[in-house]
Amino acid sequence: MIVLTGEILIELIGRNLNSRSALAYTGILGGSALNTASILARVGAPTRFVSEVGQDFLGDWAIARITERKIETRFIRQLPGVPTLLSLAEVDAEGEAQFSFYRAFGDTQFSPDSAAMARAKWFHFGSLSAFDPRNRSGIESLLEIAREYDVLVSFDPNLHARPSETYWEQLQRYLPYVSVFKASQDDARLLFPNSANDPQVLLEHLVELGAPVTVLTLGAAGAMAAFRTRMMRVPGVKVPVVDTIGAGDAFTAGLIYGMMKQEIGSRMELLSWDGTQLPVILASSCHLAAITCTVEGASPPEQPLHAWWERFG
Repeated sequence: MIVLTGEILIELIGRNLNSRSALAYTGILGGSALNTASILARVGAPTRFVSEVGQDFLGDWAIARITERKIETRFIRQLPGVPTLLSLAEVDAEGEAQFSFYRAFGDTQFSPDSAAMARAKWFHFGSLSAFDPRNRSGIESLLEIAREYDVLVSFDPNLHARPSETYWEQLQRYLPYVSVFKASQDDARLLFPNSANDPQVLLEHLVELGAPVTVLTLGAAGAMAAFRTRMMRVPGVKVPVVDTIGAGDAFTAGLIYGMMKQEIGSRMELLSWDGTQLPVILASSCHLAAITCTVEGASPPEQPLHAWWERFG
């Protein structure tokens, strides 16, 4: 069982020009970890999502859609009196998106049921929601269970702005639990703004954070990783880009799926893994991210996803 936690968003995607007198958006289900969970479930991995939505129409709609995706939803709690979260994604001519987020959970504390970690073989978390004060203790409780049962943990910062000192303090509390740290080049630039803008230098800085496996995605240029004393790089996959929404989340799904296929059952086994298949896992993850860029939104089209699964599954 792969257990993931993060925000559930209704994502409103638009391609609006400043000259338009009215704005138009298409609403889809979103949230970084949920995008990852959705792809994992589509390729047959048992997947559970731990989160919250409002007790409103959008919350009901979101849970119905998540259930349709064959993701286990019994640890998604509906909160009375608060609205389900929204995000606006404005896509430019190159397919890059700018985001605005609308969160209104207030002081309600995220208190996940410890049973959410039952039978977990992998736990994934990240994004800015992991640093919201209302979520931190709940996530740490899940991480403690993961550590007790030696469950592998992956983390994706998925930053949209330069992190504050408070962010760094919380990141330091999370890092001892993390076995796989995956970041984009934009994430790394925000984390290390005074560093040279060289992918290898950025990866070296990420390695210093201490995760056994460190992965840096480079968009169209591919991906890099560091494991033990080795660094490796794979090229990107050229596709016609509609937008890049969810590409990083798709890469994460490929990374988790590929590493679980190695039958690495614990952090200790990860540390003794020979890592020879890691370049193949990176390449397959790049393919999955590229497929996602060929359509609007974060859901890769069925036929290319099936072809990906037949090739790498």
